[in-house]
Amino acid sequence: MSNFDQQLELPNSKRLSGLFYAQVACLAVAGSIATIILSGWIIPTVATWLPDGWWLMKQNTALSILISALAILLIRNNANILVIRLCGVAVIFIATLALYGYLSGQTNIFETILPQNHYAEFSGGVPVHSIIFFYLLGASFVVVKTENDQKHSNNPRDFLTLLLIGMVLVIFSGYLFSAASLYSHSTETLISYHTFISMCLLTFANFVRGVDHGIFSLFLGSGIGSYTARVALPWAIIGPFAVISAINYFLDPRGASQEIQIALSATLLSLMFFFIILWLSNKVSHLENDLRTLALTDEMTGLYNLRAFSILGKHAFSESLRNDTALILLYFDLDGLKKINDTLGHQIGSEMIMEFANLLKANFRRNETIARIGGDEFVVLSKNREIETAAKRLAEAISMANTRSNKSYRISYSEGKIIGKAKDFESLDDLLTQADSLMYENKKKKKLTSP
Repeated sequence: MSNFDQQLELPNSKRLSGLFYAQVACLAVAGSIATIILSGWIIPTVATWLPDGWWLMKQNTALSILISALAILLIRNNANILVIRLCGVAVIFIATLALYGYLSGQTNIFETILPQNHYAEFSGGVPVHSIIFFYLLGASFVVVKTENDQKHSNNPRDFLTLLLIGMVLVIFSGYLFSAASLYSHSTETLISYHTFISMCLLTFANFVRGVDHGIFSLFLGSGIGSYTARVALPWAIIGPFAVISAINYFLDPRGASQEIQIALSATLLSLMFFFIILWLSNKVSHLENDLRTLALTDEMTGLYNLRAFSILGKHAFSESLRNDTALILLYFDLDGLKKINDTLGHQIGSEMIMEFANLLKANFRRNETIARIGGDEFVVLSKNREIETAAKRLAEAISMANTRSNKSYRISYSEGKIIGKAKDFESLDDLLTQADSLMYENKKKKKLTSP
């Protein structure tokens, strides 16, 4: 079974349930980190048990993380929307005080409530990167909507979540490529590892908010677009970092210039995305072919269905008009199928339908259009006047099949045959209607002559 088939079999509710469990786990870990750090600031005894560098997560940062985790948990539980928005306002307020401290280099009235720290210049020293992050996160709580009001359009929550993801990627790239300015201002004012981990967890939890409604719901679906998005996303995010890291690792010790590294990075990234697009395009093409086959094929018999017959028949009809050639349409209707269904069961009736379909495929050519257009109705459309020979072979094959002693039914059918040029008919439907009428006339005659 293909990955796509497995994805289709997995209900959306199960995916959503798994994401919600992961969301709660992320909130629990982020909240625990913030609670421990905040306890270290408030209770000196706790601080002695914490590892070195714990104080790099400031009091206001830890408090913002706690409030944010609570807000996302409230959103998940459909709590009062006013309380959620107040949490967002609180996060923005704390970020504003931190911004004041960053710009002025001074503590404010709010920060003096918490104990000071001799390690840093001032206890509220938060890098501007964190401040921007919490502005975006707080704003996403302020614009929260009720479940009934959520719409794909005019929903800034998704845009803010995208900005949050961008912020996390910027900070990650700063750590990965030793670009300190992307995550710090000094050795005392920086985004610590535990702060960054909390940011990642909150960003993921906030992202899960949008998988049920909004643009992120694409990742939850079972369609081709959803499957493609789930496959491509990890490569699109991880690939560039992996390529550039590999180039830095192998070329830096060899003294390669920055220009060479940039050129190779651009080349490899282009190749990577080229192969991703090529693979996805090939995958989508196969999936579309499968879907097209499903849409044009009768599930029970494997023959063309009515939709396929209409498409192929109109093409043959147009070709007959253009070239002034003949068309032959054979219309078959199984006799007594209803009686077999009523007396022997629908399973036996289905077996007779499938056996008749197999006999049609075995006795007519592949370039002839064979279709099941109804429960017990079949058609064969051909441009070959020798089709009567195939019709005789079909009759002989059915006669031989009926002689088998282990069958509880006998195959019998009525046939209507129309031979003519497309110009003699108003449309393909007219040709089909005339063949259908002729078939019913033959069926009535058969009933009159039968004992």
